[in-house]
Amino acid sequence: MPGLSIKVRLPVAAMAATCVALVTGAARPAVAQFVIEGRVLDDETEAPLVGARVFLLNRYNRVAGYKVTDEAGKFRFEKSSSGRFRLEISAVGYRQTITPVLWMMEDRAFAGLEVRLTPNVVLLAPVEIVALAPRATSPVLEHAMFRRTRGLGTHITRQEIEDRGPANVTDMLLELPGLYASRRGTGASGRTITMSRSLAGPAGGSCPVQIWVDGMLATVNAPGGDVFVDELVTPQDVEMIEVFRGLGTVPAEFLNPYARCGVIAIWTKRTVEPPQ
Repeated sequence: MPGLSIKVRLPVAAMAATCVALVTGAARPAVAQFVIEGRVLDDETEAPLVGARVFLLNRYNRVAGYKVTDEAGKFRFEKSSSGRFRLEISAVGYRQTITPVLWMMEDRAFAGLEVRLTPNVVLLAPVEIVALAPRATSPVLEHAMFRRTRGLGTHITRQEIEDRGPANVTDMLLELPGLYASRRGTGASGRTITMSRSLAGPAGGSCPVQIWVDGMLATVNAPGGDVFVDELVTPQDVEMIEVFRGLGTVPAEFLNPYARCGVIAIWTKRTVEPPQ
């Protein structure tokens, strides 16, 4: 795939153990964690990309993890279950990239991935700038604030989050009427959000709430498609949350066949631009 370089490092001890298991038929020991780590680079300059969004997708294309690259363009995922995964990487000003399938099996670590993003160059007509006033938010968040003034949905702002100091995002959402939590895993983060209209879908089936993070859909409607909000973002990351319970209030950019079940749009601090 153009713009994508994948290097896999398999420990020598793990290779030996694998060969012995294949020859003797002995069972291989279980591994506690599977690691996927690498870095994101500019395909032209090879400079590391800071703040690139890296989504770990499972076999159902459900988000199984979410990271943001550090100053060296690096990211790291640690999973406790094997399976088939892919990475979806995006950054402002670059074309989005999805990697081939990465098979996570016992004694294997993808420790040298290099993902190169191609700049998305857009030619613009000459513009004469008369005046430029500093602004604190991006057009995306300004549009979300506009929806709030129009009374579309329920909004939780950064100031409200700081005033309440919730332990996690789910606790904040459960303070809103009509939202409920269902436990699907262990620990404080193993909760999914449902709405009153999503408790029973068509013909009595499930109707999962749609979760969006920075304009990207984090949920899919497939078996096991629940997403744990608290594993995607923390209250410290969030700039604004939009909650839409009725199909008539869901903005056009969030519409899909399952939007009738409810939509939660989370905007992180990465959508905030510094003053120019």
